[in-house]
Amino acid sequence: MPLYTIYTEDGSISDKTKTKIAQEITRIHTEVMKVPKNFVRVVFLSYERGCGYTAGEKAPTVAVNCVLRVGHTAQEKNDMLKKLWSMFQQLTGVATEQLAISLQEIPSSNAMEMGQIMPAVEQG
Repeated sequence: MPLYTIYTEDGSISDKTKTKIAQEITRIHTEVMKVPKNFVRVVFLSYERGCGYTAGEKAPTVAVNCVLRVGHTAQEKNDMLKKLWSMFQQLTGVATEQLAISLQEIPSSNAMEMGQIMPAVEQG
């Protein structure tokens, strides 16, 4: 169910780096959130050079958004955000002021995967 959408300036990240990012997102998400790796989806979308802005100025802004089920603890979410941030900066070199990572939670009943409505997150 977790769906990561990564928005970057066209050509700013190589295909090899995209593969590594997708692998690392999958590793981090499965470790922190305790879900099978086949549930983790990563999609890269690009925008035309010169069409990104930060603080009203043109900039190679990178946005990472993850849609996931409601029910994970604040500690899990904080841990995951920190690991994602570190990994993303390490692999891309994107400037701190150009990177934004967010989590968007939805009820499990609002998601379907592999032909099944998603179950609620189990607290262990």
